[in-house]
Amino acid sequence: MSKIANGNRDHLFQLMADQATEGLGESELQVLRNLLSEHPDVDALEFELAAAAADLAMITDELIEMPDRLRDRILTEAGRFVGATTASVSNRRFELAGNGKVQQFKLRRRSVWSAYFVASAALAAALVGWWQVAALYRAESHSPTVQYASFVREAGDVVRVPWVGQEKDYKGVSGEAWWSQSRQKGFMRFVGLTPNDPARKQYQLWIVDPSRDKHPIDGGVFDGGTAGEVIVPIDAKRMVDHPAVFAITLEKPGGVVVSDGPLLVIGALPG
Repeated sequence: MSKIANGNRDHLFQLMADQATEGLGESELQVLRNLLSEHPDVDALEFELAAAAADLAMITDELIEMPDRLRDRILTEAGRFVGATTASVSNRRFELAGNGKVQQFKLRRRSVWSAYFVASAALAAALVGWWQVAALYRAESHSPTVQYASFVREAGDVVRVPWVGQEKDYKGVSGEAWWSQSRQKGFMRFVGLTPNDPARKQYQLWIVDPSRDKHPIDGGVFDGGTAGEVIVPIDAKRMVDHPAVFAITLEKPGGVVVSDGPLLVIGALPG
């Protein structure tokens, strides 16, 4: 990038900071508009947002000193954008001591606060990037696959129940159900489960517990998804005392209270 282009960009940042902190006259506003059109990659609102955040954080009737660590970090970031050095900026003081120093105060205030808001915008951008990564991590940590792996690894009384296909189109289904009696939780893993149309039919899990009554316990509905591995958490609607069989049927969307459909896949606990 040429020195002229660099200079224009620095001037743009200066005007944006001034607009956010003090406002601009009409002639300066026109220069700002022209520079923004020359640099479409610059967000015209980033300094306004930084200024608003700073105003909220610094509402006070007294001038308070910024912590040294925060000041040093802000000055370092500001120096990267506007070429300000720590020495030249940190030695400036905010003073109002008569008419002779009012203009001097204004110039110093603009220089320091311009650097501050440039740094604030940079730090805000970094925080946005961190937040996006953190959100992605949270989403991944709550995915069925991650939860399934943690459950199998951590549940002390987990039992594994292999699937056996019963109907013709389900003979090739493999995988297993994992169940923890103490946690009353579990997961199902299927490989080769035929995809379903959720608008017409959904798979439903039934947990056979002979100690309770003649009707199996509803274990929740789910979709087969695309061909390949499918992992689904078990959502038992009632307390399971002595599970004997896990069975899968295909029902209307949302499931049914009592199923009369064929058992497509089953997993029987030993004993």
